[in-house]
Amino acid sequence: MNRTFNIILVVGCVTSIAAAFIFSVKPAGSTSESLAQSETAIPPSLPPVSMDAVAQLLDTGIPRKIQLKTQLQDDVSYEITEYTAQSGDSLWSIAQRFDLEPETILWGNEWLSSVGVLQIGDTLKIMPTDGVLHTVQEGDTLETLERLHGTPAQEILEYFGNGFDLTLTPQLTVGQQIIVPNGTSPIVWSEAQAPAADTSASYSGEYPNLGTGYFVWPLAPPYLLTQEYWGGHPAIDINTYFRQPIFASDSGTVRFSGWNDTGYGNLVIIDHGNGYRTYYAHNEANLVSAGQVVVQGQQIAESGSTGNSTGEHLDFRIYYGGSFFNPLEYLP
Repeated sequence: MNRTFNIILVVGCVTSIAAAFIFSVKPAGSTSESLAQSETAIPPSLPPVSMDAVAQLLDTGIPRKIQLKTQLQDDVSYEITEYTAQSGDSLWSIAQRFDLEPETILWGNEWLSSVGVLQIGDTLKIMPTDGVLHTVQEGDTLETLERLHGTPAQEILEYFGNGFDLTLTPQLTVGQQIIVPNGTSPIVWSEAQAPAADTSASYSGEYPNLGTGYFVWPLAPPYLLTQEYWGGHPAIDINTYFRQPIFASDSGTVRFSGWNDTGYGNLVIIDHGNGYRTYYAHNEANLVSAGQVVVQGQQIAESGSTGNSTGEHLDFRIYYGGSFFNPLEYLP
């Protein structure tokens, strides 16, 4: 009995000692303090975002998938609008304003060819595209328009600005105006003709070869063109102030100096004796007379706006062998 009791007592002591040992052992390097810290530790916060840094990233060329702004295309217009001619306007300058060819302004206003001059206050029809504005005559068909203006009948039919119902056979009515996109016309501008010279103010003698063959600008710089050379205007128009000095572009003999009745106002023509002539139109005053010899750079006139003109300018032309050539190809 005593032996059994002793064995139980020994086993109980060994068990107590083993339990105490197990609970007293901790993982290496861990303490109560470190465990407490691990339970209460807060991860460090991220630094605030710098907008300068963002801007620098954008400047480095890093691609972005989102467009911050969207560019919208301008609405395309198919309607004919109107424009009132103002001081200083020409067919060329009006065409430039509306991104058209100057012939389009002429071919969109048939009456211009008969009048032959653009005046301040004239109301012009401005087409939405280059081409011809055709007024329908008796018997006209789309095939007729194709033969006249060179644009396929199908293209005329399908041009949105004409408003044809594509499900029906087109019926043209007399007086109807049809836009012929990219079409051409035989109508020409009267300025393409050589300025006529009054024989009473012309020199009929000999014209010695005095020209150098090289031309200088007939005005002092700066040079501002208000109309360039084109099929209906074989000249350049140079902006001037009232009575600005005009100079001979090359040496020669004055062939004509006087008033021109075909729209050029006070006109000077110099024959250089080598096949070339130069023309100076719309002057306020001419300072030379027919038959007078002038040298390159000599003042010959004062600028103005006489004749058919919408503002102060010089109409300058270079003539050779029966034709007018682009002065910009000759001037330095």
